[in-house]
Amino acid sequence: MSDKPAVVGKIVRGAKASPVPAVDALSALREIVHAAHDYGKIRQEESTKRAAIGAAERVQVDRIQAAENTLRQYFDRVFEERAKTGGELFVRLDQAMESGDPQMVQSVVAGIVGLAQSSPLAGLSDFGKFWAELGTADNPVEL
Repeated sequence: MSDKPAVVGKIVRGAKASPVPAVDALSALREIVHAAHDYGKIRQEESTKRAAIGAAERVQVDRIQAAENTLRQYFDRVFEERAKTGGELFVRLDQAMESGDPQMVQSVVAGIVGLAQSSPLAGLSDFGKFWAELGTADNPVEL
């Protein structure tokens, strides 16, 4: 005899029919494939949109930084000029007072008051227009 044990069991004549017809299972498989494809497509589109938003954000940040640099340079120059002008006016005021000329004192004081009353932004005739044009195709931002 052989050393292998004998297999004892029932002989199954046929599996029971599935409660889900094969056509429905195939349809479900197709739906899964289509849904997975649509998911991948939507994910790629949304990723592209996020990248575009990120790029647009970077453009706006660059615009702000360029405007900030321009304004800083403007203020540096204007305030340097104002400081120099103010210093010169006070020297002239001292000279006018030493000379005892009341008209010259009045004139210099008027100049000091005028300087104090004038705004450094008055030289920017239309800052809104400057901002609107900053970073456009006609006026690119130089970084």
